[in-house]
Amino acid sequence: MNLHQIIMAEHSRAQAVMIADLIIQKPVLFDELLEIIFAEEEPVSRRAAWPLRFIHERNEHLLDTYIPKIIDKLPEIRSVAIQRNLLYIIANSHVPEFYNGRLLEYTSKVLLNTSSSVALLIYSVDIFFNISKDEPDLLNELRLIIDFLIPNATAGVRSKCRNTLRKIDRLERN
Repeated sequence: MNLHQIIMAEHSRAQAVMIADLIIQKPVLFDELLEIIFAEEEPVSRRAAWPLRFIHERNEHLLDTYIPKIIDKLPEIRSVAIQRNLLYIIANSHVPEFYNGRLLEYTSKVLLNTSSSVALLIYSVDIFFNISKDEPDLLNELRLIIDFLIPNATAGVRSKCRNTLRKIDRLERN
């Protein structure tokens, strides 16, 4: 069975975990997994993106060399499910400073788009905050974006925004 067939054999958490374990054991398959994801062929690409979370949880450093490729491809991805998984990885990984501008541009678009999904908003707030921690002007910009988001946000997004505002306040006090 090739990776495509394994992904399509079953759609379950157990299958996604099994695929993640397979990739961790055979990292050479990671390139093939990314090719499947970036092809955006439904439903295989969407299913292939889910194991990325489990790979990150078990061996986040395995993804380090792929973060630049993920960031480069992110603006081209149309599937919200794939975007959600990629943003999760970026939000929870060390990102080279070189990519901060691209990520700020991308996350700003997500945050200012009134039709963005809850998960995309939440991970975009995290990414924007992570980049902004040492930049007071960017923290102020994030504060303005959050003020824009809160009035029409879901409970989950409002909670994330309030928690982020508290983090910004703590940073500004120190």
